Amino acid sequence: MDAKRAAARAQKQAQHPMCQAFVDTVQSCETHAGSTMNTVAASPDIPDAAEKAARGQASRTGAHADRSSLIDMRPLIGDSLQLDCGMPLKSQKTYVKLVGYLKDRSIVVTAPTVGGRRLELIENDNVLIRGFSGTNAYAFRASVIRVSRLPFDYVHLSFPDTVFGRPVRRSQRVKTELDADLHPGSPDRAEPIRVRIENLSALGALVSMAHPLDPELPARLSTALMVHGNRVELEADSVIVSHHVETNGTGIHNYGLKFTGLDPHDAMLLKAYVYQQIVDHPDSVC
Repeated sequence: MDAKRAAARAQKQAQHPMCQAFVDTVQSCETHAGSTMNTVAASPDIPDAAEKAARGQASRTGAHADRSSLIDMRPLIGDSLQLDCGMPLKSQKTYVKLVGYLKDRSIVVTAPTVGGRRLELIENDNVLIRGFSGTNAYAFRASVIRVSRLPFDYVHLSFPDTVFGRPVRRSQRVKTELDADLHPGSPDRAEPIRVRIENLSALGALVSMAHPLDPELPARLSTALMVHGNRVELEADSVIVSHHVETNGTGIHNYGLKFTGLDPHDAMLLKAYVYQQIVDHPDSVC
């Protein structure tokens, strides 16, 4: 990596501390999990949405959605959890930290904030929690038991009777509509080609374009990702591993790319994006 790219990466990390916090959480999960991650689909709109979405997504991917308990999930103190406040707070999603829990009594999390401002939860508000822990990911419903401000802002939530989850393979793909630049390794192409990323995983991507490429040449993919509300730039060297042309008369070329030599920080950003998409948009799982 040249000095210019290294400096740009350092600047990206410094400018997005909240994004880095989410990346750190994913990295912590992988430390405990090896390479296996789980996810859960759920919605705060109907009582059994967590189960319905988890089971529906499991049937699409061949995985099995299970009912379990929070203790079985083995959450770690300090884990980041996604909290969906639902109505009447316009279903705002934010991240909180797990402070602690006591089986069958309550869960304690830091007070949720959006844009630096505290969300005013009140007793009996219903929330939806999603999280990763070790080899587990989970979603469950809870209600606010108490909101406290001393010695810091935190919230007591009800302990869930049931948690829903399912396994997701390490190379799980998510559908996307990301614009990107592809820099072919061909000497006769000085300008990048504008492409659309159709799906993305931690290991590669499927891109579509109007132009054919030499499948024997490497290529560099450049795009922007939104990770935990922050825009980050990603560059990934790749090789072409598959190619097919649309048969609907459009002549669109689809190329499967396998990422090679990803910088560790970029690799973690990419995984963070994929896992975030799985949690936030379960229907995007391919």
